[in-house]
Amino acid sequence: MQVFTRVGGMSAVYKQPTCKDDRLKALQALISCPTNSIRTEVPPPDILEAQKTFPIPIDEKKLPGVYHCGYHSSKSYGASSYLIIHPDGNILIDSPKFTERLARKIEELGGVCYMFLTHKDDVADHGKWSKRFCCDRILHSGDVEACTADVETKLDGNGPWRLGQDIMLIHTPGHTEGSVCLFYMPLKILFTGDHLLMRESGLDIVEMYNRYSVGTQLDSVKKLLDLDFNWIMPA
Repeated sequence: MQVFTRVGGMSAVYKQPTCKDDRLKALQALISCPTNSIRTEVPPPDILEAQKTFPIPIDEKKLPGVYHCGYHSSKSYGASSYLIIHPDGNILIDSPKFTERLARKIEELGGVCYMFLTHKDDVADHGKWSKRFCCDRILHSGDVEACTADVETKLDGNGPWRLGQDIMLIHTPGHTEGSVCLFYMPLKILFTGDHLLMRESGLDIVEMYNRYSVGTQLDSVKKLLDLDFNWIMPA
């Protein structure tokens, strides 16, 4: 039986973990929670071991070299961040909360060459990550604000753009003017930021959080239908 569940559209603790695997997952959730809403009555003695598991492989067999970074930041509304291990340089997708512990683990995996920011909502600690790894940050010019004015690469126009031979960046305005999705072709993964996600009922654009144009966002979704993707990784 699962530790967490949904109550009234929000996450809640359903039961206390009773085995080692459930406890580890509960501690990983505690570490990743952007609002510190998950707590323990006393400091957990095994929290360090849980911290060492990040970034977490999403599926080592089906999606080798793709990781969930954890450490969700309240500055990015709790968005997920991902890491792609790539022979031409690793890509950090959106910004997790900066911690030196996570940075050292990412460094062990080869560091970060590019930091791809899907849109302006999920930039969080991009400056700290840039300073730590001297990586090239990428953001569409339509979403550049004062806090991201110094990003190294500002995408202009409608694209698409290439990042090497096997990564395509696709302009998908709607949620924000400068929303961009990353399509990792070898594994057929589409990293969508807040543009598109999968619910039990199917694909969803989360209309209530739209910051630019719902109609434009729906048109941008249609643009993705021609892509041969099997996985969606939303923020």
